[in-house]
Amino acid sequence: MNPRLAGIDPRLYLITDSAQCGEAGRSVAETVREAVAGGVGIVQVRDKDIDDDAFYALTREVITAVDSAVVDSATAGTQRRVLIVLNDRVAVAQRLLAEGADVHIHVGQSDTPVEQVRERIGPEPLIGLSAADDAEFAAARDSSAVDLVGIGPVYDTTTKTDAPDGIGPDRLGDLVAEARLPAVAIGGITTARAAELRGRGLIGICVVSAICRAEDPRSAAQDLLAEFGDGRAEGAQ
Repeated sequence: MNPRLAGIDPRLYLITDSAQCGEAGRSVAETVREAVAGGVGIVQVRDKDIDDDAFYALTREVITAVDSAVVDSATAGTQRRVLIVLNDRVAVAQRLLAEGADVHIHVGQSDTPVEQVRERIGPEPLIGLSAADDAEFAAARDSSAVDLVGIGPVYDTTTKTDAPDGIGPDRLGDLVAEARLPAVAIGGITTARAAELRGRGLIGICVVSAICRAEDPRSAAQDLLAEFGDGRAEGAQ
């Protein structure tokens, strides 16, 4: 694994959805705190419908929630580092980094180019990139700026209305091998499907609805981790 990911358990990666959390009767921060307590190791803050000031405030709430869950884990004897990743919002990341926050960035192919992101946020934060084919993987490797790639959608998903059809677990495994970068899978992943993604070369799985809409985010996270296992082990093929 990339040494820059040292100390992180990337197996379960939560992407927040403010609307889904609200529909479940919780704030994003409340959802994040319970999910991290259940084992989530990476939290991506995502909300396309609010301005930068509101996004900054949301991220600050998430940072507090993660810190609270990590402190509770440390009290129980488990030392953890949980990554907080901002979806695109480079200006917000710069503001938080200037304040001493430990935040990172994920961008899509149509967002700020990764080379520009690296110039703006400096050498330390991790950068994730959504990528789906050999040309995009090659560009990610050539940039020397990308630390991990998100590949999907694995299954059909309703979280993003413009998402293409799911590629399926077998094609996912092929793409992970082509990427030659640490990779996480995203798109339509549920507890029932998590075991199908074992043995595909992934470092982790990304979920939105499986936790944001869950009745109990802590239990949902625990169940997802139990099904995905260590991720690299052989599973359902």
